[in-house]
Amino acid sequence: MAKKLDTYQMWEKTGVLKSKLDYIKAASATFYTQKEMCRDLGITEQTFTQLKNKHKEIQQAISEGEALLLNDLFSALKRKAVGYKEKTTSKAMRKNPIGGTETKVTEDEKYYPPDFEAIKYILVMKFGKDFDPKKYMYEYMDKKNEPEEWANATPIGADEDKED
Repeated sequence: MAKKLDTYQMWEKTGVLKSKLDYIKAASATFYTQKEMCRDLGITEQTFTQLKNKHKEIQQAISEGEALLLNDLFSALKRKAVGYKEKTTSKAMRKNPIGGTETKVTEDEKYYPPDFEAIKYILVMKFGKDFDPKKYMYEYMDKKNEPEEWANATPIGADEDKED
């Protein structure tokens, strides 16, 4: 009796595995949820979880997609942090006096200045607590956790020994 093929093996046998893996990678590169991916793939979440655990290619497609998403998000954050210019084109049509239409194309350029909050976030996440606005609070907390040292302090009971 032949062993029953799982969904991954069926995809492989029918020649759709590459397109399914490409879809999983593309969906992982967006904000698709696992539930939405399963719906589109026509499988249950339980089946998808089992496939992820059994076939490393599925987990690899998810990881590659998430890496693409992370790269896109960081690029957008970086763009916002350094500022950018954006060109927009608009078309306006109107009738001219002789019955035809005229098209007027206008191009505008808008400048978006650097975003200070995005800059702070990147500095803290990329370069650590040296750029954190709460740096001094962290240093104070670290110092507070160190044992106290008292200068010119007499230990308890030391005065009593001298009187004898």
